[in-house]
Amino acid sequence: MNRWSPPCWIAIALLIAAGPASPATKEPPDALTVMERTERALEDLSTRVQPAVATVRRFERDEAWWAIAKNGGEGRPGWRFVPVGDRLYPDNRPCRGASGFAVSADGYLLTARRTVVEPRTEDPAEIVDVELGGEHYRAKIVSLEPTLDLAVLKIEPKGPIPFLRFGDSSKSRAGHWAIAFGDPDGTERTLVPGFIAVAPSRECYQDDLTATYFQTSTAVPEGAVGGPLVNLRGEVIGVNARLRNATHPDSLVPVGSCGYALPSNIANGILQSLLIRENMESPWIGISVLLPDDALRRKLGGGRISGIYIDNVFDPSPASGAGIRVGDILRSMEGQPIATVYDFQRLLYFHGAGSRVRLGLVRDRKPLEVQVTIERRPRDAATR
Repeated sequence: MNRWSPPCWIAIALLIAAGPASPATKEPPDALTVMERTERALEDLSTRVQPAVATVRRFERDEAWWAIAKNGGEGRPGWRFVPVGDRLYPDNRPCRGASGFAVSADGYLLTARRTVVEPRTEDPAEIVDVELGGEHYRAKIVSLEPTLDLAVLKIEPKGPIPFLRFGDSSKSRAGHWAIAFGDPDGTERTLVPGFIAVAPSRECYQDDLTATYFQTSTAVPEGAVGGPLVNLRGEVIGVNARLRNATHPDSLVPVGSCGYALPSNIANGILQSLLIRENMESPWIGISVLLPDDALRRKLGGGRISGIYIDNVFDPSPASGAGIRVGDILRSMEGQPIATVYDFQRLLYFHGAGSRVRLGLVRDRKPLEVQVTIERRPRDAATR
């Protein structure tokens, strides 16, 4: 994997900001001028993005803590003042939080699932607090996605709130700007500029999770997980993430000199289905798919391919039980056409675990229809 150090990308940023070489009769911009231009661009970006970034925390019942904290913390050892924001819910104390961001003016937000579930039971927390624009809201957990560590929340603001729009993550390439925003606990806010270091090689997370994430040049702090990764236009191209350790699934990959982000096309496609069908688990049928490219079309004999290519089948799974094979072309689910990987994942979440669905396939250039029951993704199906 690529590793970029901060001095490296700063130097590159200065070269980019300087623009094309000036005619011989003109002096090129000096380093200070270039740095000031970059500074103003990032400041403008922060002004547009940060108002939609939120702090997300769950609160846990702790009557002993509350007995001291309810009066501001007087008489307890240590710091004498407990912030008002920590005393919002009687008999409960705040737990360490992360970031999130608004995706609609009426109060829907995306964040990291691990922030809003009880770590011991994995159950949704009873109290989730969202701090956005200086206001606190008690949020409803709308949907959870365990495999990708996503949560959809809903707050009830008095009026429209600032929100971010999704960009097309498939257009983000290695070397493109990627700026990570976060709003950790406390008063600080984070803006971590960097670049895409490694672009995803797959659009489908069903097989290899690591291949579906952006790798960025700069690691974000823990409190920025769940926050947005944006391009220079302020469009969300990813959700800041921590990957699970492949050897020890209950631990996270250590933070080094790089960061990870779930591409916006995956996150947005799943979000649209989760808003319709409120799921709390990862739907799964046990296949990995690819959008056919020119090389794959040539391998399959040339010609136009309508659908997506099944390149792996987990066994046992609903797919293997239905006789689905590597090399089949998936064209539809319940009569709805599947032209892209995102169509497949959107429909998978739309129907959800427990639903029995018809899949339209092509095998050896002949149409085929099978039925499978969507299941909850098992832990041993995760590769990361």
